[in-house]
Amino acid sequence: MKLIHTADWHLGNSMHDIDRLEESKQFLDWLKEQIVDFGAECLVVAGDIFDTTNPSVEARRLYFRFLASLLDTCCKNIVLVGGNHDSGALLDAPRDLLDALNIQMVGSLGERPVEELIKELTDANGNVVGISAAVPYVREMELRRFKTEDAMDFASNTFKGLYHAVYEAADKVRNGRNVPIIATGHLYAAQLEGRPDNDNGSDAKEHGMRDIVGNLGTVPVAVFPEGFDYVALGHIHYTTMVAKNPKVRYSGSPFVLGFDEAERDHHILLVDLAKDATPVVEKIVTPQYYAFKRVSGSIDAVKDQLKQLAKAPSEKPLKVEVVYDYMPGVSVHEALSSVLEKAPFEVVSWKVNRAASLSAEDFSDDALESIEVLDDEEIFRRLMMSKLGITEANDEFNKDYEKYLSLYRLVVEEVNSEEA
Repeated sequence: MKLIHTADWHLGNSMHDIDRLEESKQFLDWLKEQIVDFGAECLVVAGDIFDTTNPSVEARRLYFRFLASLLDTCCKNIVLVGGNHDSGALLDAPRDLLDALNIQMVGSLGERPVEELIKELTDANGNVVGISAAVPYVREMELRRFKTEDAMDFASNTFKGLYHAVYEAADKVRNGRNVPIIATGHLYAAQLEGRPDNDNGSDAKEHGMRDIVGNLGTVPVAVFPEGFDYVALGHIHYTTMVAKNPKVRYSGSPFVLGFDEAERDHHILLVDLAKDATPVVEKIVTPQYYAFKRVSGSIDAVKDQLKQLAKAPSEKPLKVEVVYDYMPGVSVHEALSSVLEKAPFEVVSWKVNRAASLSAEDFSDDALESIEVLDDEEIFRRLMMSKLGITEANDEFNKDYEKYLSLYRLVVEEVNSEEA
């Protein structure tokens, strides 16, 4: 059977306040074209459909319109699971309606028996062409029921128990028929392609991740029974195999979700598979609506790089992140104002690298002030200035400070309420 594997759409994402709805719409329109051209019988979306647990109305509308648009295509099976960014309850709410449209949704595991994760996949004539074992992002509390008494490593033990129970239920539904079983997961696997064999995944940023799922650590490929013909994973934002196993893969996100991902191509995976056979997988690069670029170094080096960008305008709207070395007494905004004026790009992120330029000599007792004489909001103000790399507040900073001060006060109020 032919399927398309994708994940980590993060619909509603607004990285650095960039409106990405049009970008998402264009991707989904393009994805539908790929489904038709490939003749995909199944679409698998392995979690993080939305960027937040309470996505905007526009993001939800985009999602439902896309699902509805597939009803008259060759793709008669859609398998969707929740990720750690999703609200399982929100995704599961229209499950009965989605079931009627032959769309399998498993937003969260909860206390469901594993049998409810299994579904037959059929072609346009009603013939069974595969079995799906739709496992969503699983929280530590949900995994406890799969723990054995002799467990040494909680994550490995419980995930192995979960996936073996899921495989047994799926194989029972298969009932000897010559059709493949496709499993899903939204987790953090060990031994990703291109990483050292002893990699434990401790550096999440190098894996294209913004956050680690709970405290479960990485999951070894051995937790997935060999009887699975394909395991479609989500959570890692770039395309990779797990432990060099061609049956266990991350599709990665189709979008750039951080400037650390800007230099990578992003993909969907076209998968042709059969029972007990190595899947044939083709990586298709996803088109990008925006161009993203990170420039870094000293302020002078950053200025030169920005000048080069201005000389060769991008064909796409260009969003830039500036990472500059801190220089005491120098305002980076003033230093770069001439090159940024009427620039054919937008700087959406500023980060200061203090480690490159600060030493012990930059500090003295005269320069330090007892934290006891500063109130909380003054500390917050100085922290903002430090992160922005400015030594004197200007009108632009004061405007940003007032904007975030209300949010800071809200957080303080919530923390105080929880402590009370």
